[in-house]
Amino acid sequence: MVKRLPTVNSGWPQTPVLFGIGAAAILLLILYFATVKIVPAGNVGVVTNFGAVQKETLDPGLHFVTPFMQNVYQVNTQVQAHSFQEIDAASEELQTVKLTGKVNFAIDARHAADLYQNVGLDFAGKLLDPSFNDFIKTIVPTYPVNDILKSRDAIRDKTKDRLNQAVNPYGITIVAVQITDIRFSAEFEKAIEAKQVAQQQVQTQSQILEQKKIQAQQAVVDADGQAKANAILNASLTPTLVQWQEILKWDGKLPQVTGGASPFVSLSAR
Repeated sequence: MVKRLPTVNSGWPQTPVLFGIGAAAILLLILYFATVKIVPAGNVGVVTNFGAVQKETLDPGLHFVTPFMQNVYQVNTQVQAHSFQEIDAASEELQTVKLTGKVNFAIDARHAADLYQNVGLDFAGKLLDPSFNDFIKTIVPTYPVNDILKSRDAIRDKTKDRLNQAVNPYGITIVAVQITDIRFSAEFEKAIEAKQVAQQQVQTQSQILEQKKIQAQQAVVDADGQAKANAILNASLTPTLVQWQEILKWDGKLPQVTGGASPFVSLSAR
C-alpha cells in the first residue's frame, strides 16, 4: 500500500488573510486621520459635534477628536489681505468716480467659533465686500471732485473706522485700508489734463514775463548809470582839457592845408 506524503505548507498566508490585513490597515489609517487633527500655527480649530459648533476652539498643535462625530475647521487668525473690485461712486457734483482698494484684517481667535457659526468661512464676501462698497459710496459723495485725490487719506481713514464698526461684532478687526486707485470719467480726466496744460503754459508765460521785467529793469539801471557817467564826463570837460586830449592824440605831422588855413594845432611862443 502506497502512502501519500503530507503537503508542505509554503508559509504564505492565503488570499482571504491578505485581504483582511489590508482592510484592517486601511481602517486604521481612516481612524487615525479621523482622530488626529493638527492645527497649524496662526490658526485655531473650530470643532463641531455632528454639525453643532462648539464654543471651545483648538489652539495650534496636535489634537485628538472623536472620529465620525467631530470635525475641525481651520480659521486663520493672522493678518490677511483682501482686495476689492472696482467700485462706482460719485463726487459731490455727481461726477463719476471709480475706486479700487484693499483691506488688511485679522480674526480674533476668541470669536472664531461665533464667526464660523453666524457667518461661515466666506465672511469676506458676506461682510467685507458689501460694507466697503457701501461706505465708499457714502463717504466719497461728501467731497467735491477736485478734492477727492488730495483727500485720499481722509477717505481711507473714515472707511476704516466705518468698517471696524460693522465687523468688530463678528470678531474681525480692520488693521488697514488702502485706496489703490482712483479714476474719473474720460471727459473729466481730459478736462483735468487740459487744465494742467493751460496752467503750465501760464506758468511758462509768467516766467518769460518775469524774465523780461528783470531785463528791462537791468536796462534801466544800465542806462541810468551810463547817463550819470556821461554827465560826470561832460561836467569835467574844459577847453584846455579838450585841447590837451587832442595833443595827446597828435602824431607829430602837420595837417596838409591850403587856402591859408591855420594849422590844426597852434603852438604859442613863449
